[in-house]
Amino acid sequence: MNKTMIRRAILAGGIAILAAATYGSPERYIADMIWTDDAAPWEKVTAVYVPDTSKPNNVLVSDAQFADLESCRAHIHNLAVEHDDPDLKKGRYDCAIGFYVQQEDNGVTGDYRLMLQ
Repeated sequence: MNKTMIRRAILAGGIAILAAATYGSPERYIADMIWTDDAAPWEKVTAVYVPDTSKPNNVLVSDAQFADLESCRAHIHNLAVEHDDPDLKKGRYDCAIGFYVQQEDNGVTGDYRLMLQ
């Protein structure tokens, strides 16, 4: 290969990466690539706690206030202790990471990038 072909290949690769990164939500794409199991620095984590799995409609949801997964888990542990279930034998939880808004024809919706325990 000569230098011109190498330059073109590098340029085409760069354009492909930029196109993929800006399609949809570039922040979400970057977070998916780098922070595969925790929150990116710009994301917040929401704690979702069900104190008793036999009553699935009783759900406690925090504000999106935690900076990382460990902070969410610590908050969930405190909630579990308050509900006399420090080992989470009766309840369950999720830490919802990075809510991304999506525009649709009938309004605004969205989803979380990750749901982890």
